[in-house]
Amino acid sequence: MKALKISFFTLLMVALGLIGMSVIYAPQGFPEGSTTDQRAALTYYSVGSEAISLRDDSRGTQVNKEVPAKAGREFSGLVFFPDLESPPKQQFPLVIYSHGFSSSHKGGEYLGRYLAGLGFVVAMVDFPLTNMYAEGGPFVRDVVNQPADVSFLIDVLLDRSQRQNDTLSGLIDSDRIGVMGVSLGGFTSTLLAYHPTMGDPRVDAAISIAGPSSLFTDRFFTSRSLPFMMIAGTFDVLVPYQTNAAPIQTKSPDAWLVSIEGGAHTAFSGPTAAFRFLNNVDVIGCWAVLRNTQGDLDEPWYDLLGDESIGIDQQDQPVLCEDPVPNDAMNVVQQQWITQVAVGAFFEMTLSRDARKQGVAREFLANTFASEIAEVQVSTPAAHTISALSGGG
Repeated sequence: MKALKISFFTLLMVALGLIGMSVIYAPQGFPEGSTTDQRAALTYYSVGSEAISLRDDSRGTQVNKEVPAKAGREFSGLVFFPDLESPPKQQFPLVIYSHGFSSSHKGGEYLGRYLAGLGFVVAMVDFPLTNMYAEGGPFVRDVVNQPADVSFLIDVLLDRSQRQNDTLSGLIDSDRIGVMGVSLGGFTSTLLAYHPTMGDPRVDAAISIAGPSSLFTDRFFTSRSLPFMMIAGTFDVLVPYQTNAAPIQTKSPDAWLVSIEGGAHTAFSGPTAAFRFLNNVDVIGCWAVLRNTQGDLDEPWYDLLGDESIGIDQQDQPVLCEDPVPNDAMNVVQQQWITQVAVGAFFEMTLSRDARKQGVAREFLANTFASEIAEVQVSTPAAHTISALSGGG
């Protein structure tokens, strides 16, 4: 009995401590009544979710340190969707989220739930060799196989939408498909959008959130034209803003750039909200990435992606955590709220069939978002003529 009392007291102290930290380190939020605040709370549908477990027997995984090669590629994760009480009278766009290196699909759950409430089917899985639980440890070079992983996931979900009595029966519009991802997942999404052989022509819109792009030349973005958005934090020390996000619009005429002043790299992953008490969660991100990439980047590997003929700069050198980690980054939850608002508006603008929603989302991104939120700068694509931005970069 005494032990039970001690355990209860310990749990109570931990719970009170967590509540206290949540209050002390609460995000600022958005101005009450602002358009940004309204979009953050926007929802049209109840949200359903389902665990998924898949295996692609047509491709295998390579040897990873002491772990032997495997015959198939296995995936587990979640799919979020509008939860309808009756058979759907309309179909919804499909969006695939790709996680970052040494992360998992859980990093995108906050985005998946938000988008499903807006009317999207959103799926996310752990990739076989880059997720944080990979046997042998995360292996960064396997990213070259991830575009095909996403294409496989799209195939499976579209097939399920065609089946009767399936949870997703009739839900997905095969003509409206978007991809997004954080860090290496953003890199994966960029490959899906533009790579001439790894890309998927079914992708209609793409978002890279803090994804590496310094190795892509302007030639890379000429293979096709589609809506593209880069979201990045100016305090990012894993994928530095100045060499990856800042030049993106000089390379791609289709690119939107949303810059978050004081935003950190690791903060884009949902579970880091639990570490909001840290001055900058990139101290965790740098530790994990540097620990798990030891030796993986010593030898050139960009040849696996292609060469200059398709816009791959094989001489590019990745820069990981070489600069000091700034100690006054934005609140993690605040950064995630900004991110989900940007993601939701972009996909409404590009994948909605409702012209009014498209126009409202475009106006918000182009003229309202940055004017209401001081830490946000939005630069519109050079390929489009849109009214001047308020506070835009």
